Amino acid sequence: MANSIYIINPASDFPNYFTNEVHTALGLPPAATMGDLAITMVAAMLPEDFELQLCDESVEAVDFDCDPDVVAITGKSSQWERARAIAQEFRRRGKTVVIGGPFASLCPEAVAPYADVLVCGEIEEIAEEIFSDLRSGHAKERYTGTRPDLSLSPIPRWDLYPNRAAFSGTVQTSRGCPFECEFCDVIAYLGRSQRHKPVENVLRELDLLYQLGYRSVFLADDNLTAYRGRPLCQRT
Repeated sequence: MANSIYIINPASDFPNYFTNEVHTALGLPPAATMGDLAITMVAAMLPEDFELQLCDESVEAVDFDCDPDVVAITGKSSQWERARAIAQEFRRRGKTVVIGGPFASLCPEAVAPYADVLVCGEIEEIAEEIFSDLRSGHAKERYTGTRPDLSLSPIPRWDLYPNRAAFSGTVQTSRGCPFECEFCDVIAYLGRSQRHKPVENVLRELDLLYQLGYRSVFLADDNLTAYRGRPLCQRT
C-alpha cells in the first residue's frame, strides 16, 4: 500500500548549459536557471489522497532520511549517474523506486535494474493506472505511455516548487518535432508529429507563474519554428 511519494529531479552529472554549478562555485545560494517542469507536472497528476514532496537537486539536497512509500525519479542522460546513485540508496533503505523521464524512455534496459517500477514514454494517459497500482501495492514492473493530446496535461504544481530559487518559470506549449536532426533524440520518444497544447491552457500556466512572482518564462518546446503561423499566446 502506498499513499506518499517523493519526486526527485537529480543534479546533473557534469556542467552543462543550465550552469547551475556556477552559483555554488561563486559561493552563492543554490539556484536553478529555470524551474523544473517534469516534477511539477507529475505532481499535478497525483491523486488527492497522496502525500507529496518535491526535490529539485539543483536547488536543494535530496533528503535520504525522509519516509515516503514511493520515490519517483526523472531525468535526462546527463543526470543518469546521479539518478542511479539516488535510486540505489533509496532501494537500500527499503523504498519502492519509480524511474521515468527521457533517459528511461530511450534506454529502458539500462535503467530497469535500478527501478522497482519503470515508466517509459509520456505519462498523461497512464498516470491514473500507475498511481492506482502503487496505492494498492500491485504496481507492474513497467508501464509504457502513449503520445497524448496535450489538452490532457494538467497545470503543473508550481505552488509546491521552491520558486524563490529559480530565475525563470517553464511552460511547454508543444511536444514532438517534424525534423530529423541526427544529434537530437526528441523524435525517438516524442515523435515527429508536433502536438500543441491549447492556447487557453498555456495562458493559465503563464498566469499562475506570474502570480507566483515569475517575470520571465522559458518555453520548453522541441521546435518553435516548424509551424510559424500558430499563435502561442493569443486568446481564442
